[in-house]
Amino acid sequence: MNKHMKNMKKHIVLYIALLLMLFAVGCGKDKDSKKGTTEKATTQSVFPIDQMMAASKTDAQEDQTTRMDEDGFFLANDYVKTLGDTINVRVEPNTDANIYILLGPDEVVRRTGYNDEWTRVLIDGDSFYIYSDFVVKTTTPVGAEDDFSLATPGDAKGEVIVIDPGNQKNVNANVEEIGPGSEETKQCVSAGFVGNKYGAREYEINLEFALVLKSELELRGYTVYLTREIDDVNISNQARAQVANEVSADAFIKIQMNYSTNSKLTGVMALCMPETSMYNGHLYKQSHDLSTRILQGITEEVDVVNNGIYETDQMTTINWSIVPVSVIKIGYLSNEGEEELLMSYDYQTRVCTGIANGLDFYFGK
Repeated sequence: MNKHMKNMKKHIVLYIALLLMLFAVGCGKDKDSKKGTTEKATTQSVFPIDQMMAASKTDAQEDQTTRMDEDGFFLANDYVKTLGDTINVRVEPNTDANIYILLGPDEVVRRTGYNDEWTRVLIDGDSFYIYSDFVVKTTTPVGAEDDFSLATPGDAKGEVIVIDPGNQKNVNANVEEIGPGSEETKQCVSAGFVGNKYGAREYEINLEFALVLKSELELRGYTVYLTREIDDVNISNQARAQVANEVSADAFIKIQMNYSTNSKLTGVMALCMPETSMYNGHLYKQSHDLSTRILQGITEEVDVVNNGIYETDQMTTINWSIVPVSVIKIGYLSNEGEEELLMSYDYQTRVCTGIANGLDFYFGK
C-alpha cells in the first residue's frame, strides 16, 4: 500500500511539472506572437531562427560605449539589410505612424541610429524608421564611399553646395601636394581629434553635422552633395576639393572641430585663404564673405563665442578649391562642456540652422 501511494505521488508530481512546462511554453509563444504582430501585418515570410537571432541582437549589447542621442537611439553610421518580403518604413518610431515606403527583401539602407525596438534609417535625405526585428547589420555596399553624385548644370535646382565632413575613420598617411604646383606636401587625411571627456571622434561628429546641414539646405531649395556619407572611406583632402570643383559648386564648406591644449577655449571659427595666396587668392573676397556670413548665422542662432576668421595657405582642401570655400571649425573637442554640446542632436540642428541662415545671407535670399 505504501509503495502504491509513493508511486501515485510520484506520478502526480510529474504531471504537475509537465503542466507547468506546457504553461510556460504557451506564455512564451503568446508573448512572442504579440511582439511579432507589431510590424508583421504586411510581412509574408517566416524567418529562419538564425536570422531572427541575428536581427534581434542589438549593437548596444556588442558595444556599450556607443553614444545615445536625446531620442534614446544609439548613434550609428553603417548599413542594414531588410529581412522579409514587405517591410514598413514609417515616418516615426511608432506602429501608428504613417508608412513612407515599403521595402522588399535584401534592401540595403544606411542606418543612423537604433534601439531594441526601432532602427532609424536615411532614405531620400530624411530619417525614417523600421522595426528592428526586420533588419540586420550588413557590410558596406561596394562603391559606397563614392556614392555622391556629380551634378551637371541642368541638374541643379538651386545653388550647388558641396559639404565636406572633414577627416575619416582610416588615416591615410601618404602625402600629396598641398596646392597645385607646390613642392610642399602634406598627409592625405587624418582621423581628426578625440574629445577630452567623452572620447567623441571628430570624424564621426563632422559627418553628423554634415548630414543635418544637408537636410536643412535641401529643405531650403539648395542642391547639396557630400564628399562622403560614411566614415569608412579613403578620400584625400585634395580629392574632396576636386568634388566641389567638378560640380562647379557655388560654395564649398568643410566641417571640422577644433582642439587646443588650453581646455578653456570655446567657440566657432572659420578658415579661408589669404588674399596673397599663390593658389587661389582671387577667391579671397568671396571666401571671406562666405566665412563671415556663416559665422554670423551661427552666432545669431546659438550663444557661442565668435573666434573670427583665420587666413591660411596651409590647408590642402582650401588650396585646391577653385570655388568659394570656407572651413568651419564648429567647436572645441578639448573643452568638456563644448564636447558634450557638439554631441547633442539638438545643438547640431541649431548650429546647422545658423549655417544655412548664413548661406541665405551670402546668396542674398
